[in-house]
Amino acid sequence: MKESVKEVWIKFDSQSEYYENEKRLFALLDESPGDSIVKVYDASTKGCKELRSRRFDEVQIAILTDAFGKDNVKFQERRVKTEQSKAYKRPIIRQIIPCSHDMYAVVKDSDGGEYKYKVLLYALCSDGEVYPLFYDDWYGVCLSCDAVFCADRYELEGGEVVCLPEGGTPDEQK
Repeated sequence: MKESVKEVWIKFDSQSEYYENEKRLFALLDESPGDSIVKVYDASTKGCKELRSRRFDEVQIAILTDAFGKDNVKFQERRVKTEQSKAYKRPIIRQIIPCSHDMYAVVKDSDGGEYKYKVLLYALCSDGEVYPLFYDDWYGVCLSCDAVFCADRYELEGGEVVCLPEGGTPDEQK
């Protein structure tokens, strides 16, 4: 299992801007296959397209920055949590329930940055618990153990904290 995920984000203001620069982008990316993920972000739709297997160092980042602008290229490396704080027996999912509101899992990286992932489903499990399952761009829909150990908190669209994975209500956990 990987300990960290390396990502390069390239932002375009619209899909048409992306399509105008797509051949140029792929030409630059094809020069450096490797283990970093390239994510193309469309600011107009807030959509993200993921490209895999690229290698980046300062030279490649500088080339992308020159081509697409300093404010449009970002390199980050975030640690993936691998430790589990308590013994965990994987529950069996008994039922899947769709999430009908805008709820997000908030995950912190090693640098203190936060990432929000949309909660898509709830899993009613054999241990009697209901786990929110979120979508991670790297792993896809998370496993129930990731819902417990990877997310630092869950919050609604407006930022209201609704659940902390340690158990209890947010007021009881402070």
